[in-house]
Amino acid sequence: MNVGEIVEDALRYPLSDWKKVLIYGFIGLFTTTAVFRLFFAMNGLTNPGLILLLVILELIVSIYFTGYFLKIIKLSLSGAKKLPQFNVVNEKLSDGIKVFIVGIVYMIPIILTISIFAILSSAALGIIINYAINNGFNLENIISILLNLGIGIGIFLAIMYMIVVLPLFILSLVHMADNNSALVSAFKFREIFNKINSIGLINLILWYLSSGLIFLAILIFLGTFTLEIFNLLHSIDIGGLLISVVIVPYLYMYFARSSSLVYMKKIGE
Repeated sequence: MNVGEIVEDALRYPLSDWKKVLIYGFIGLFTTTAVFRLFFAMNGLTNPGLILLLVILELIVSIYFTGYFLKIIKLSLSGAKKLPQFNVVNEKLSDGIKVFIVGIVYMIPIILTISIFAILSSAALGIIINYAINNGFNLENIISILLNLGIGIGIFLAIMYMIVVLPLFILSLVHMADNNSALVSAFKFREIFNKINSIGLINLILWYLSSGLIFLAILIFLGTFTLEIFNLLHSIDIGGLLISVVIVPYLYMYFARSSSLVYMKKIGE
C-alpha cells in the first residue's frame, strides 16, 4: 500500500457513514461552550453556576470526542473498515483522558518556549525602562517593539515545533492504541522511532505533506467556499455550522484512519 492508496482509503473512510460524521460533528460543537457562554452573557445570564456547568460539559464532551478519535485508530488497526459506534461511553472517556495527557506532555516545550521569551522580554524591558528614566527617550515605542518581537519569536518557534512534532504526536497515539491503550506506550520513543524506521522516513514525510495539503484544501478552500455561499444568502452562521459538523469531523476521521494505515507498515507492500 503506497502513500497515495493510504490517502485515498482515508478520504473514502468517513464517506461510508455520513450519519456518524454528522453525529461526531454535533458532538464536536459542545467541545467549546464559548459560543453558549457568550449568548448567555449577551442576554444577561451570568450565573456562575451555569457558567461552571458549561465548562464541565465542555471538558467531558472534549474527552469523549478525543476518545472516539482513538477508537477509530483502534478499529482501523484491527482491519475494520466501518466507523465505530458511539456506545461504550466509559471506554471513550478513559481513552480521551489518556489522549489529553499525551497532548499536555507534548505541549510542555511550547509552554516553556513562550514563557522563556516572555521572561527575556521582561528582563530587557527592565533595562530599557531604567535607561529611559535616567536618559529619556521614546519609551512607549521601544517597549511596544520589544514586546511584539519577543512574543512573535516565541509564537514562531511554537508553530515550528508543532509542525515538526505533530506526526510524532499522532504516531504516539497510534502506538498507544496498538498497545491496549496503555498510556506509557505513548512515551516509548525507542519503539515509536523503530516504527518510523520500518515505515520509512521519506514515506512518513510524503504522507504528512499530502495530509497537510488535503487539510488546507478542505478546510480553507472548501470551508471558504461554504462560508461565501451562505454569506451571499445572508446566512453565514449556517455556513459556519456546516463547517463544524461536516468538514471538521471529516478531517478528524481522515487523520485517525490514515495515521493507522501508515503505522501498520503497509506502505510499499
